[in-house]
Amino acid sequence: MNNPKGASIVIVVWNQIGYAKLTVDFLLKNTPPTSFELVVVDNGSRPNVKAYFDSIRDKADVNYIRNEENLGPIRGINQGIKAAKYSYVAVIHTDVLILESGWMEKIISVMENDPKIGIAGLAGRKEIYNTGCVNEESLKHSLQDDDLNEPMTEDVAEVAVLDGLCFVLRRELIDKIGGLDETYGYMHCYDLDVSMQSAEAGFKNVVVKVPALHLANGGMTRKTRAYKRIVKDDYGLLKQNCKIFSRKWRNMLPRKVA
Repeated sequence: MNNPKGASIVIVVWNQIGYAKLTVDFLLKNTPPTSFELVVVDNGSRPNVKAYFDSIRDKADVNYIRNEENLGPIRGINQGIKAAKYSYVAVIHTDVLILESGWMEKIISVMENDPKIGIAGLAGRKEIYNTGCVNEESLKHSLQDDDLNEPMTEDVAEVAVLDGLCFVLRRELIDKIGGLDETYGYMHCYDLDVSMQSAEAGFKNVVVKVPALHLANGGMTRKTRAYKRIVKDDYGLLKQNCKIFSRKWRNMLPRKVA
């Protein structure tokens, strides 16, 4: 199937409409409306979520998909990827504010100029250990978060693995891997895994210098009572998924990009 040039931006929403509105407001402000579609996967939210996305249909091409129950972010992202119509598919958390006008055009230009780039994101690590833990000192980013290391100075930096807060997939990579690995269940490690899938398929992963703000450095949903009812032990899930990840990729770990 031939996909038109442009970007499908996938967001998975589960209530927390205030954060979703902020994220979308910044997307609408800094992304030309003719260059993208917004693929919204609603994981069983209250009616005000659908009402909001219906209200912005005059500002963006909105493809709204509703699940009657919360399937989790990984399955939701896969639904969005499957529904995406453009040749580049971006995945963004609903607590990320893009601060640069023309950010998507910048990322697509970088990927168009280098066909070996499978995924480009806003943050990533140059080193990951065989345990599935990353070297935080190797973080590359341009995030406006005070508790991180210094923002990158180069325009593009190759990394071993990307952070799931925002990343753009090339259609050719999607066709090879099919989507995110749902073995990880509700969440955690899917971003590391898709980065390794990209490397295994012969592509490379990069971070592009795009200023953004990750509100409270992420994890907004995990702080809610509703999330804690679904995932009783978030840290336990993280440890379990790190074990799954390290076993799956033991032949390629550790991985470090010079």
